[in-house]
Amino acid sequence: MPLNADLLMGLEIPDRRVTYDDRDTLLYALSLGAGLGADLGLAQEQGQRVVPSFGQNLAFNDSWMDAAGVDLAMVVHGGLELTFAEPFAPAGEVDIAARIVGLTDKGEGKAAIIRHRTEVLREGRVIFTSSSNLFVRGAGGFGGSRGEDAPRHPAPEGAPETTVEVATRADQALFFRLMGDRNPLHSLPEVARAAGFDRPILHGACTFGIACMTVLEQYCGGDPARMASFAARFSGPLYPGETLVFDFWQTGDGVAFAARAKERDAPVLSDGRATLS
Repeated sequence: MPLNADLLMGLEIPDRRVTYDDRDTLLYALSLGAGLGADLGLAQEQGQRVVPSFGQNLAFNDSWMDAAGVDLAMVVHGGLELTFAEPFAPAGEVDIAARIVGLTDKGEGKAAIIRHRTEVLREGRVIFTSSSNLFVRGAGGFGGSRGEDAPRHPAPEGAPETTVEVATRADQALFFRLMGDRNPLHSLPEVARAAGFDRPILHGACTFGIACMTVLEQYCGGDPARMASFAARFSGPLYPGETLVFDFWQTGDGVAFAARAKERDAPVLSDGRATLS
């Protein structure tokens, strides 16, 4: 069913105030696989550092979708671009402001893309911004695109400079859904099959967080303050238990990357780009 473009573009998403503690930031890191290596700084409270993409977990809010006539079961992440003004404290209180900033119409019977932007503020300062592309399958044909398309960050040409493998757990989606995204696409086989997947897929936000944590460890020395922005597009599903293979290219201001599922040699992330300081 096509989106109601006028309703979406006029939708007012209420601001929220959120309090979180170190249990939330630790659970987020553990749900990404932190703590499996020698560096425990992300996975326990002594000297705790927070994975920068934790802000996307605070920004997550699908409560507006029903009012906008969006079927959650037909929604998958298309891409994310995050910017970080300050690292997250292990615990704190923040204000969250979100809005719909654009729509892309892929045509009748095809997907629609909702562009959604969220700011996280601490004491009135914007410390984190999330620009999210949400693919709604079968919701195109509403009468044309509105707003600008998200920028592309294609990988450099040539062989990658570094390749890193990161294993995921067979139960990882069941852990990550405890962060708030209870979409049954990630837990119930019958829902996944009805959506066209062999079995439940890992949350795109989880795959994205694994990528962010991997860049943090490989290129930032584990220091979240060194990461200024992080972006990637979702180019295919990852099934829990598969191995992510990351290809990295260093750039003038950071690192570019892509990722694929080792077992199927299938693309999972593209247009990956991290700006580092």
